[in-house]
Amino acid sequence: MSLSRSVAAMLAASFVLTACAGAQPANLPTATPYQATPTTSATLPTATPKAAAPVGEAPAAPADGERPYSGFTAEQRSSIASAPPPMGIDVSQKYIATIVTAKGDIVVELDPSAAPQTVNNFVYLANNGFYDGLTFHRVEPGFVIQGGDPQGNGQGGPGYGLPPEIKLLHVDGAIAMARTGGDPATTPSSGSQFYITNGAQPNLDGQYTAFGKTIKGLDIVKQIAVGDRIVRVDVQAASGTTAKLPVVPTPAPVPVSCAIIPTNVGDDDHVRGPAAAPVTIIEYADLQCPGCAALNPALKASLESVSNTVRLVYRHFPLSTIHDKALVAAHGAEAAHAQGKFFEMVDALYARQGEWEKTPAAEITATLKKIATELKLDVAKFETDLASPAVVARVKRDIDSGMLLKVGGTPSLYIDGQAIPQEAFGDPNFATQLREYAARRQATASTNTGPVLNVAEAEQVAESGAIYEITIKTSQGDVVAEIDPALAPVNANSVLFLIGKGYYNNTPVQQNFEDPGAVVMGSASAQGNPGYDCGSEAETSDFTTPGMLALNPVGAPNRNGAALVMVYKPANRLNKQLTAIGKITKGLEIVQKLKGPEGATPGDSIVTITAKKK
Repeated sequence: MSLSRSVAAMLAASFVLTACAGAQPANLPTATPYQATPTTSATLPTATPKAAAPVGEAPAAPADGERPYSGFTAEQRSSIASAPPPMGIDVSQKYIATIVTAKGDIVVELDPSAAPQTVNNFVYLANNGFYDGLTFHRVEPGFVIQGGDPQGNGQGGPGYGLPPEIKLLHVDGAIAMARTGGDPATTPSSGSQFYITNGAQPNLDGQYTAFGKTIKGLDIVKQIAVGDRIVRVDVQAASGTTAKLPVVPTPAPVPVSCAIIPTNVGDDDHVRGPAAAPVTIIEYADLQCPGCAALNPALKASLESVSNTVRLVYRHFPLSTIHDKALVAAHGAEAAHAQGKFFEMVDALYARQGEWEKTPAAEITATLKKIATELKLDVAKFETDLASPAVVARVKRDIDSGMLLKVGGTPSLYIDGQAIPQEAFGDPNFATQLREYAARRQATASTNTGPVLNVAEAEQVAESGAIYEITIKTSQGDVVAEIDPALAPVNANSVLFLIGKGYYNNTPVQQNFEDPGAVVMGSASAQGNPGYDCGSEAETSDFTTPGMLALNPVGAPNRNGAALVMVYKPANRLNKQLTAIGKITKGLEIVQKLKGPEGATPGDSIVTITAKKK
């Protein structure tokens, strides 16, 4: 479980409502981010950033040697294969799957005659342990419960897509596959995420592959909450024989590496508002998407309400498979940008979307030229730029960054890297919450004086076999620790690289969690991040002994940021959850004294961190 969980929990139902995603109506079980919250009000992160308590348990260990995927990390489960498994079931008989949860068993009958490839895939994943330890990441009472995502945030899958097999109806307790978008009749966009309906859902018929129904445990379906864990899923043939499938050879685990963070803002991003604002909203949008057009006025109003503390970054994500003019409209906005009127063109296209979206695709250039004329652009230059390689490449850059984020539809919104639902902007309290959040971000930013980094990855600075002693000078006193690259070669090297660059100097303590006994610190919130994050190396991390030094996961639970975690109590529940890079050798009593900010009162800070090879 990520240390950033409480940040996500402070967001109001961060299911990004995909108003434009394969022509799907709202409130569908798409494989897009969703995390429920205890309240229905739209709220923002409470600190800058607010670290979440390091809690969680490791997935269940393999019951035997025949469930290999149960021992895989989230990252490994996300790339088990590039194609669905070969057919291994008897399509002439039905299968019984038992989904074991702490609240009871949900028993479903699978029907291969209606969806042979889907049932075969589910049986294969289940009996090879793929679902062991995963969670239900989405729960909507009276609608669906959804699980089966190795990342736990609605963005993951096994690495391949299944073709649709749409035949069965969505009766009460139907089990079906979520999908990422595209044409529901032809696009292979289902993987491992499944949902079970809570009540009949005829609005989903004809759009999603249902492949069975619940025959026992409908009461358990109604009790499932977000975060409830799937202990395991076992499948047998209805005749009583165990449905065993051969294990398809899997690729070697993906080597852990660091990668650039796609939510970082570049010099060529389109920014509405002050460039140096402490809060950044990134919107991935499609100019032909009705939901994007409807949201645009609310976004502009939100920016006006917070004056100079929030900026909006607009990125293109045209859904060309369902919007035939979205791509050329994006090119039109970029052609207008060449003459300094990007947002003027965007606003005009949204305001008149009801007119031009009905225009035949062959005539859309004439419509764009007409708007360009109204905006007093050089129309000849506009027409030339419309088809220029530079404009095409600029739009593709945005699309590529959206693909890295696994954007599932439009509009998709992120505030300081955290996904937030578009409906939050309609909440009457949102403007007030945004102003308060921006004020906290601005106050924290003023306390940071360390260098701004924006690199793609860490340089290799750690030497093989070496141990490094680091001295962390804090406002409460000095803490000494050893970093052992053998524990986590990639992440330990990243920290040593950042120390050498002075990244941690004058950075705040974010929070001291008395339970489980850990301090999160060293996130340079003024700078955001160093420009990259790294994969998890938590497989062998052990927090049984107090004094461990680790890294704070960000976003998906299998990615680590730059923030440090110093654990000052025994915390077995963090085993294999956080990436340990070393241990504290002196000053554990100092660690326990460190505090994060409380309201307008600043907390403790890191003054400097220095490192030397022992």
